Amino acid sequence: MVITASIICHRDKLLPFLKIPGLNGHACYDFSPGPEHRLVVLDGYDISAIGWPRGHPKTLQALEFLGKKNPNSDKNSPAGLLGLERRFVMFNGAAGREQLKWLDGILQDATKLEQKVIVCCHLPLDLCASSQEALLWNYDEAMNVIHQYNCVKACLSGHDHKGGHSSDSHGIHHRSFEAALESPPGTDAFGH
Repeated sequence: MVITASIICHRDKLLPFLKIPGLNGHACYDFSPGPEHRLVVLDGYDISAIGWPRGHPKTLQALEFLGKKNPNSDKNSPAGLLGLERRFVMFNGAAGREQLKWLDGILQDATKLEQKVIVCCHLPLDLCASSQEALLWNYDEAMNVIHQYNCVKACLSGHDHKGGHSSDSHGIHHRSFEAALESPPGTDAFGH
């Protein structure tokens, strides 16, 4: 959901506007900038209480999940949650089963084509490259799929404003980019 000047824009309007291809209304897609590489973009808000209409099954699934995982009345608060449980807040989300199955197929194809893959997701996939509060709810399930293949070389994310970098047990680099809005006044925010 994008909130600008009190206008709420759900993904059914936002995805076509941004020309984001997707899988059945999901914002996951892949593309190859050349024969040796593939970029895979995951929809970290596939199961989420934000971005879908209020009564949508994905919203209801997320709210039910949060009801079980986060006892706080303010579901955006990790207060009282310990360790990795701190990721179960409303401003995060999950990649659904259908998307994880799609990811598995994409990585199988990339392996056959001997492509090097970069996986991108707004929500971080590695706890060493991010605070626990910013992680994809089911980062472990996504990484279980990714770790089945040697083609994935890096996972790029945002969401955690401080940023971070790690290299996991399979040699995959994880980079959470710092938020541009955290740049001090008079400085530039860019990367290349």
